[in-house]
Amino acid sequence: MPDATSAHLPVDVVVPVYKGHALTRACLESILAAANRAPCRVVVVNDRSPEPELTDSLRKLAASGRVLLLENARNLGFPATANRGLALSPGHDRVLVNSDVVVFDGWLDRLAAAVHAAPDIGTATPFSNNATICSYPLPNRDNPLPADIDAAGLDALFAAQNAGRAVDLPTAVGFCLYIRGACLEETGLFDADAFGTGYGEENDFCLRAARLGWRHVLAGDVFAVHAGGASFGKDKDPALARNLAVLAARHPGYLAAVAAFTRADPVAPLRRAVDVARLRHADAGPLVVRLCHAKDGGTARRLADEAKELTAANYLPATLVPADRDAPDAPGARVRLGLDHPEVPAELVYDLSHELPLLVADLQALGIVGCIFHHFLDLPPQLLDLPGLCGVPHEARIHDYGWFCPSINCIDDSGRCCGEPDTAACQRCADVNGTDMPHLTVEALLDQSARLLGTATRVTAPSADAAGRVARRFPAARVEVVPHPEPPFAPPPRPAILPWDGATEIQLAVVGAIGEHKGYGVLLAMARDANRRGLPLRFLVAGHTRDDYPLFATGKTFVSGRYHEEDAVDVIRELDCHAALFLSVWPETWCYTLTEAWRAGLWAVGFDLGAVGERIAATGFGWRLPPTRDGGAVNDRLLALFRSPPRPGALVP
Repeated sequence: MPDATSAHLPVDVVVPVYKGHALTRACLESILAAANRAPCRVVVVNDRSPEPELTDSLRKLAASGRVLLLENARNLGFPATANRGLALSPGHDRVLVNSDVVVFDGWLDRLAAAVHAAPDIGTATPFSNNATICSYPLPNRDNPLPADIDAAGLDALFAAQNAGRAVDLPTAVGFCLYIRGACLEETGLFDADAFGTGYGEENDFCLRAARLGWRHVLAGDVFAVHAGGASFGKDKDPALARNLAVLAARHPGYLAAVAAFTRADPVAPLRRAVDVARLRHADAGPLVVRLCHAKDGGTARRLADEAKELTAANYLPATLVPADRDAPDAPGARVRLGLDHPEVPAELVYDLSHELPLLVADLQALGIVGCIFHHFLDLPPQLLDLPGLCGVPHEARIHDYGWFCPSINCIDDSGRCCGEPDTAACQRCADVNGTDMPHLTVEALLDQSARLLGTATRVTAPSADAAGRVARRFPAARVEVVPHPEPPFAPPPRPAILPWDGATEIQLAVVGAIGEHKGYGVLLAMARDANRRGLPLRFLVAGHTRDDYPLFATGKTFVSGRYHEEDAVDVIRELDCHAALFLSVWPETWCYTLTEAWRAGLWAVGFDLGAVGERIAATGFGWRLPPTRDGGAVNDRLLALFRSPPRPGALVP
């Protein structure tokens, strides 16, 4: 392996240029203005830019002697254009910089130090807001720049917090790529023939270099701004897809290596060091940490809404969730602390096998004032003691019945609500039917929940039914009923089909992700019964189900497919139904989809169970049915109530 002789030679900073006058000028001015000890020459290669103003500007810079300008006689594409600049000074180090990058004082010195920290390091890449695996504050994102600090200050923070620190990468990221001279000479230039207009050529280069023994590192003490895609515009996605296929064919293990790197996330400690330093000075308010699982659904929606409420009340909300869903109870279980404030995004990862004291210290440094337990499913057990370790009070929120039911939703092997039997019966159910919390016996679960709920300064549930179920198990909890805030909406009208003529097909919307607990089995039984008896009923699912095909086979069901949460009301309206149907066989604590149906202007018909029955009765925006898994019985009741509508909110016999 060659030694570090190029460390003392001048560095060529190569900037390929095609389009984007303002971004290119900002890039070049930042490079020329940045103070560095290392001598450098700025080499600009104009790839036959279609922008006369940009070409004129580059020629003026060259005439002033500030840059060396090379001009392509025809457009060659990024790899070939980069190669012209990289080939100028054999043996010297080079830095390839995209024309939409902005750098700051000392950037070149720190990148050079990272490359020359060991004789086998071939390239160094800085952090950036838009740099895939080297992105900050969130990895693999195109991040807006944090609003609480300017970009130069952020680079200075990286330099101070991560001085001399680096992490090995599976590949460099080409937006700002420092290349050791010896590595470039041994590996060769980019393969312009294979990668055409660009994207992926630097990854191919890095993988070829790695085969020769060269390493690639992320320089943890450098941050550069990257706008991203300025020269490619609408052609970016096709070029990226094509060149990724070339990469995968040439280097079969590449994509798997990047995926493994992303899962392991060895860069997390470097991001975290900057996050903590930045957030200590952000002045975003007292920190409130919400502990929860990392699953989607109503709980995640409530967390997002609560974050907005806390931010409006001048708190800094954060969510602490498992980072490794597959093995939450492993000794090295990791957790992810995500800041939920729009102006101070951050994501800090901790390995609790040895970093619990660091997590506590960081939370205290950030001004933690309280914790809220939303759910402890999948949480490492150490976190249940977090309020005490931090010396702050805690509250609790009820989203389901994981506080006392190992299956979360109080459904037994009959597929019905279990009636909440005694501890021994619950344990028998868990032993036979499995549990979402295999590390806990029912008795241990109850003891754990009693401790958390009994010492909480506040426990809230969104419905009286949910509050009552929890209070019966934990009388010391003092559960308050606090309904989830809802957007304003006009009361839905009674179904337009009323009074039903006995022949017109009744179309019923079934809203959401319909699994077994949401009544999939009941819906399928209803559709099959309606088909068998030729009933004038049709079921239109606004969302998706656990298995669409048996429903389609009945000829009585339509499934729209998944939708974005913000589109729910429009999706429901487009189905043009007469009413909405709610078939949950567990006692829901709230049911957001009920609100969405009402907002879409639909009357609701639902089982008289949990929050669904409670809310229909309280509002009068629909009717209630006795819970049953007998699809034929439900169909008969539906036809009867549409034929002879009872009073609003009534329970249909």
